[in-house]
Amino acid sequence: MSPSQPVIRHASTSHPGADGEARTAEQAIQLAEHLLKRALGQQSAGEKREAERLGRLMNDPQGRAFTFAMVDEVFRSHDASASAKRWRRLVALHGLPQYLPLADRALMGIGAAGSLILPNVVMKAVAARLRADSARVILPGEREPLHRYLASRKEAGFRVNLNHLGEAVLGEEEARRRFEAVLAHLADPAVEYISVKISAIFSQIHLIAWDETLHAIQDRLRPLYRAAQKDGKFVNLDMEEYRDLALTLAAFRGLLDEPEFQQLRAGIALQAYLPDSFSAMQELTQWARRRVAAGGAPVKIRLVKGANLAMEKVEAEMHGWHPAPYATKAETDANFRRLLDHGCRPENAMAVRLGVASHNLFDVALALTLREQNGVRDHVEIEMLEGMANHQARAVRDAAGAMLLYAPAVRSHDFLSAMAYLVRRLDENTAPENFLRDMFAMRPGSPEWENQKRRFIQGWRDRHIVSADSRRSRPLELPASGFHNAPDTDFTQPSARAALQEAIHTWQPVPLPALPDLETTLRTACSAQNDWELLGVAGRAAIIHRAADIMEQQRFAALACLRADGKKAAGDADGEVSEAIDFARYYARTAGAPAGLAAEAMGVIAVVSPWNFPYAIPAGGVLAALMAGNSVILKPARATGQTAWLLINQLWQAGVPREVLHFFPCDGQAGRKMLTDERVAACILTGGYETARKFQSWRPSLPLYAETSGKNALVITAQADRELAIKDLVRSAFGHSGQKCSAASLAILEAEVYDDPNFRRQLRDAAASLHAGPASDPRSIVTPLVNPPGKDLHRALTTLDAGEEWLLEPKQLSDDPCLWSPGIKLGVKPGSWFHLTECFGPVLGVMRADSLAQATEWQNATDFGLTAGIHSLDPDEISWWRDRVRAGNLYINRPITGAIVRRQPFGGWKKSCIGPGAKAGGPNYVMSFCRLREANGATPDYAQAWQNHFAKDHDPSALACESNIFRYRPCRGVILRLDTPDEHFIKLARLASETTGAPLALSIRSEESDTAFIARLPALAKQAEFLRTLSAPGDEVLHAAFEASLNWINAPILCNGRVELARWLREQSVSQTLHRYGQITAQNGAPRS
Repeated sequence: MSPSQPVIRHASTSHPGADGEARTAEQAIQLAEHLLKRALGQQSAGEKREAERLGRLMNDPQGRAFTFAMVDEVFRSHDASASAKRWRRLVALHGLPQYLPLADRALMGIGAAGSLILPNVVMKAVAARLRADSARVILPGEREPLHRYLASRKEAGFRVNLNHLGEAVLGEEEARRRFEAVLAHLADPAVEYISVKISAIFSQIHLIAWDETLHAIQDRLRPLYRAAQKDGKFVNLDMEEYRDLALTLAAFRGLLDEPEFQQLRAGIALQAYLPDSFSAMQELTQWARRRVAAGGAPVKIRLVKGANLAMEKVEAEMHGWHPAPYATKAETDANFRRLLDHGCRPENAMAVRLGVASHNLFDVALALTLREQNGVRDHVEIEMLEGMANHQARAVRDAAGAMLLYAPAVRSHDFLSAMAYLVRRLDENTAPENFLRDMFAMRPGSPEWENQKRRFIQGWRDRHIVSADSRRSRPLELPASGFHNAPDTDFTQPSARAALQEAIHTWQPVPLPALPDLETTLRTACSAQNDWELLGVAGRAAIIHRAADIMEQQRFAALACLRADGKKAAGDADGEVSEAIDFARYYARTAGAPAGLAAEAMGVIAVVSPWNFPYAIPAGGVLAALMAGNSVILKPARATGQTAWLLINQLWQAGVPREVLHFFPCDGQAGRKMLTDERVAACILTGGYETARKFQSWRPSLPLYAETSGKNALVITAQADRELAIKDLVRSAFGHSGQKCSAASLAILEAEVYDDPNFRRQLRDAAASLHAGPASDPRSIVTPLVNPPGKDLHRALTTLDAGEEWLLEPKQLSDDPCLWSPGIKLGVKPGSWFHLTECFGPVLGVMRADSLAQATEWQNATDFGLTAGIHSLDPDEISWWRDRVRAGNLYINRPITGAIVRRQPFGGWKKSCIGPGAKAGGPNYVMSFCRLREANGATPDYAQAWQNHFAKDHDPSALACESNIFRYRPCRGVILRLDTPDEHFIKLARLASETTGAPLALSIRSEESDTAFIARLPALAKQAEFLRTLSAPGDEVLHAAFEASLNWINAPILCNGRVELARWLREQSVSQTLHRYGQITAQNGAPRS
């Protein structure tokens, strides 16, 4: 079945015979034609001009792109010069919109030129014009103009459903402000009807904490319902995100079942683009009929098509889910007509009043026809959007006898926050197949009319067969071949929440085995390694794929273990389990030597894992080493031994021999003894930088592959979407209590943003609203630290340095020394202790930069280079920044945490990485744990490898909503230290240096003693980051190299360019959000035409 065809099944809906259906459709078509003729006949001159303009907009892709960007981007900065510059760039990029009248285009051209000289005057005029043009669809929220509007609409025979817009609800302070605004509207005699989303009055919706979230929502709604009941007002619960569907339904029914609300008339919206809506309507209707039969008041269902389609697609793509809405517009239309048909039946309409919200004249006419046929005229009303085709609204009002207009309102100081609504309305107007797209040029008998009539007839017929099965309840169908990331758990599904609760209920810690004898462990691992390697890549891959399947099957057991053992919130833990599964499947597919090379395992590899990601990180190291043919000794963090033991048992269960994979939960001297034993061929470490240096001091010649610390910063410029930036910043800083190595420890704000009191207020509100509590509390986002704060973190949590102040002071909660509320300190100075020190906890420092250049300089000033982010809607700023920031993982307009295997291979630069530098979850990682040999007589293919691989940007995930570029950047330089002047290797080294642009420094031991070389190393290291040898040098040389912060690679220089050139470059992942409110944009930031 092709993706464009509706997914159908027989539904249980009863329906009249074919003749009766055809007559109903014909009557509706005749009425729709009458409505259209009547509307056109009373269309004012201004409305005609507006319709013609919108009609031209449909055929002007560059004009549409300009308009989207104009609405969304130009006024992000409060500085008129910056806004004018962004406006001129849009004009240069897209040209003057051709859909505008000539006079408007002329004014725009003059204004663009004049904005260079008088930016304040011009941009004030542009802002006023934007507000005036949008006034048709977004009303002024101030009392006097709103009252004038309501009075004029009442006089014209329209009722109004008011929806109060405002800034993004990032925290409970704003949620309470929105709640008070709704209460004020209910107390206003001029307002009779309001709509409100649950997410507008409660900011902390967590599906895992279902009961707690539901109770909190009902607590917020209860006073609104009381006020409505007292003053005879109507409250309608709006729908937007699929996430909120079941919660909204449960809150609505639960509250109206309470005795005090038995006589309350209230409503709820259902979105026809969700297959789930039909069963929801059936259940609501049956419940309402029982309610009315028991003496209660009827309720209302407001039928809408749905206005969050684009964002639903984005969320589904990011998590590996089916998009919740139907795949086609035809299915949505058919479901809308099924819902309408069901609601217009007399036995249902007596208990459920129907609001039919549509601008599709065929659907409007169908509603009017059905209500007359079924004798339910007083129980079905028509609703339309304010400002969209008002002439049609008047015609429908006259035919229907009444009309309810859905009218968003916003106060002037919150107008920019209403941009999302404007963008959605523009998107809706211009979407293919949408009635509104055809409406502006539609005449009876026109091609547009015939197209929409055909679609109406088909949708009316298909209402019996369109699927009513939830799309999110079934797994995404993926091709059998190739790698695909594991889908995260969809906690909208009751089965997922139940499975988690069952796992939590049954989880118990198990006794961990005693520390085994080291000698026995090493001897066994060494003797078993050869057979494991001889199993071959395919044989090992089959076992590792089985391990991935077992991890998936035992996902909820792992979540319960991580919750208890790692103090992780279930949402964070779920992503970690997905990552471990991805490591297994990805490494099983990417192992094996490139053509022309033979791979040999290193031997026994020690994996030393941390406590902050006690499942995924050890899984990544262990699985990569195993796939390369090595035996592995896992030394887990003692604080999270239960999680590591679960992982080990899963791998044994999959078929990894116990003789090959060993559990060695040691500390201190036992660990040192293991790592200094020559039978350990390499060590994979994830931990602090000081730990890595300690390991190097124990045994300098031990190949160490270490991901270490990070002092990560998110830059926010004046051109950012500030509300989105706050959302991503808070998530990056305080997820898992700031204990992610990628966590945002610093926010470097451009001065305009730093000085913005609204930004500070919203940032504080968002962080202060995060629930801090034990991991056993499902509401908790900020869970206890795994260990009590160490010296640096304790200082960060309790001490202010010169010039610093608390925006939000952290507090130790209860008597648990590990549980702290989030902290935000302002005034962090460049070069200060907090600027340069990794703290690893729930505390964020905020810096004020004069410019993006200064912010980037401070971002690069730390010794670390793990993750770095920027929030800006200016493509020029983004391009400039991404070419200059020095970190392994870059994030643009999104959080800086949550790297995903293959999508964003993970690993840092500078002191954040020790060793060759291949990224975990990337294409070169497994190959790092092999010794590669090539046949004598091989010739270098560096130019070909450069052109085919290293000079290209790679995005194998190919998401629509996010680019994830894996690329190679030149390293600062390579120091090649040879024992003798081997011309073959020197020639290859010079060719590699020339090909990659990495400077080469050469030292020959027979010509320069170790002593002389060591003396020269600090100077050489200023222009280099790798020490390359072909055989292990003495410990003294390695000690000096490590002191100079050089990474050591000990391997022959190969002719195979695909392998060799990777050792002269740095890997970098660049992840950039490519959508605005779900609308996909081009790489340069402009909406795709």
